[in-house]
Amino acid sequence: MKNHKRFSLAVMAGMMSLMLTGPQAVRAVSAEDARLADSAGSSKWLSGVVSIKAGERAVYALKEDGTVWAWGGELEYGLTGNGSAVPVEAPVRMRIDGVQGMASGSRHTLLLKKDGTVWATGANREGQLGIGDAPPAGVLEPVQVKGLSDITAVAAAGNHSLALQKDGTVWQWGQVDRIHSPSAVPVKATGLPQAKAIAAGSLSSLIQDFQGRVWVWGTKLTDTNPDKLWKPTQVNGLSDVKGIAASVQKAAALQSDGTVAVWKNNKTYPTAGELLKPVQVQDLADAVHVEGGAGWSFSAVTRDGSVWTWDGYWDRPSYTAVRVEGVKDAVDLANTGDYRQYALLKDGTIMEWVAMPNNRPTEPKRVERAVQVVVNGAEVDLLVPPMIVHDTTYVPLRGVFEHVGASVKWQYPSKVTISRNGRNAEIVAMDWKKALNVKESMNAPKAFMKNYTTMVPLRFIAETLGAKVRWDPVRNIVRIDMPQ
Repeated sequence: MKNHKRFSLAVMAGMMSLMLTGPQAVRAVSAEDARLADSAGSSKWLSGVVSIKAGERAVYALKEDGTVWAWGGELEYGLTGNGSAVPVEAPVRMRIDGVQGMASGSRHTLLLKKDGTVWATGANREGQLGIGDAPPAGVLEPVQVKGLSDITAVAAAGNHSLALQKDGTVWQWGQVDRIHSPSAVPVKATGLPQAKAIAAGSLSSLIQDFQGRVWVWGTKLTDTNPDKLWKPTQVNGLSDVKGIAASVQKAAALQSDGTVAVWKNNKTYPTAGELLKPVQVQDLADAVHVEGGAGWSFSAVTRDGSVWTWDGYWDRPSYTAVRVEGVKDAVDLANTGDYRQYALLKDGTIMEWVAMPNNRPTEPKRVERAVQVVVNGAEVDLLVPPMIVHDTTYVPLRGVFEHVGASVKWQYPSKVTISRNGRNAEIVAMDWKKALNVKESMNAPKAFMKNYTTMVPLRFIAETLGAKVRWDPVRNIVRIDMPQ
């Protein structure tokens, strides 16, 4: 009950703070619109990105200045790492700097700083944050994982975590498999050769060693018999591996000849299918990077910067890659658990599409940065950005109003009063009520609540407080000029 109470309070607080919407994709525009906007010198795109990663429900973009921007997430788990307990649609800045690497599982995220330390945020019910048993419900901002230093890479999936030390040692914590009790702090993985790279699936882990071999350990069969576990086991049939990736049950290896092989690490007993038997992905050559994800899909970048994807859900004698049309100059990839895929381009921007099983990928869209709010020339730092619905800009109630000098009083559960310089307005049951000194418009968009967040149409700020509001669609900026 204590855990539920803690997040109930967080959600209640969200009613009076800056919380937003569900785990949907960032609003994006067509590639042609992106080209035209770029030619006009637009800055509306999420840019300056050097690396991307994704977990089951959230996406992360590392910028060249060491900041991390997150979107998506799940209610209560704080996957955006900015103090908020709800998901967002547009990128928000995590409360951490100096980052060089990221990884994300089902409901937790790891951040590797340039000083070799590891930080974590999100749920901790299986000890996946590595910070001990408390708080089991999780944290909303990154906290340091004690006992780790000189870390060069992190990996996460499901409810478990991995870290690779500079000397090739691997550390693991959380629910390592479905048999053993979870560890709430990092413990050294034993029986492994010196590791060069790490990857994590939801039930198993793998490394690439310095001889180009791949080793797997974790759950073999998802029943309760303790002999159904992999001790560190080499995957045979691979040649000079240059990169590894994992999905829910499967893993992939990039080989020195540019081919990619896929195999199955575990299965639900007694389903068919051989384990640890690599098969080559068809129609894919000259690959330079391979990416798994929290779902079943994989993707790869080839030498010419094109992106290819395939689904790993079914057991097949072979897998066939399909090109993602419209994506060029890709340098990094990220895949979520709901078939959303992302490519980081050479210019530092990100493309997004959906790769559903047995279907062609949808048209890629350029990812936008969040709508900025500028009040009297100064940018407002919001936990949750505005959103656009049917060409109407909505802003979180309390944050924007307080930044323009208005007072906001919430009378739970259904009434909010906004006041500034003798001008007052009320919101009752998410409908506008006739307010003092405010002209009522029958055709005005209504406020709404989503994920315990009250979103109000931006125009209402002007009508209520006498502000001048300007919308810059090219740069995604709302400018509010308040009267003295």
